[in-house]
Amino acid sequence: MVETSPFAAAWVRGGLRLPRSVLREVQAHVLAEYPSEACGYLFGPADDPPALAGAVRERNEADRYHALDPVTFPRTSRTYFKMNELRLGRAFDDREKAAEPIKVIYHSHCDAGSYFSQEDADTFASPPPDGGPRQLMWPTSFLVVSVKSGVVADHTLWAWSQTEQRFVEAGLEIVDD
Repeated sequence: MVETSPFAAAWVRGGLRLPRSVLREVQAHVLAEYPSEACGYLFGPADDPPALAGAVRERNEADRYHALDPVTFPRTSRTYFKMNELRLGRAFDDREKAAEPIKVIYHSHCDAGSYFSQEDADTFASPPPDGGPRQLMWPTSFLVVSVKSGVVADHTLWAWSQTEQRFVEAGLEIVDD
């Protein structure tokens, strides 16, 4: 039987090709938002799983959530990002219908490395209520861009390993347009 779940898509495991121009778009976004974390997603053609073709900026909702409920949301956009899950869910549906699925969710780390934090891991691969193995929340890989003192320092693509039950560094090739 062939796996048809979106979580079986090749891009969930990394090994992606990112055009240099799209990387520059992401870098411009994270620099524009610094010293707050930026977030968004990358999409690409469904018929070429490793290919990425464009970036969409999303609004970091962390400050809004923090202002409404600082106990539940103690962190601000300086050290945390929160995407609107309803809007992102619609974007997943719309991109899927357009045959250009969302393949990567990206965010920045301010004055820190491009690691995948425990909070990131808990957000995007949380354990189910029954205590079973963690499951990936969205069928994507994750790009973390490090910005230090207002300069892009580096970036790393992360993918969920169901076997290891953790996020692992994944391949990302930057290609000329």
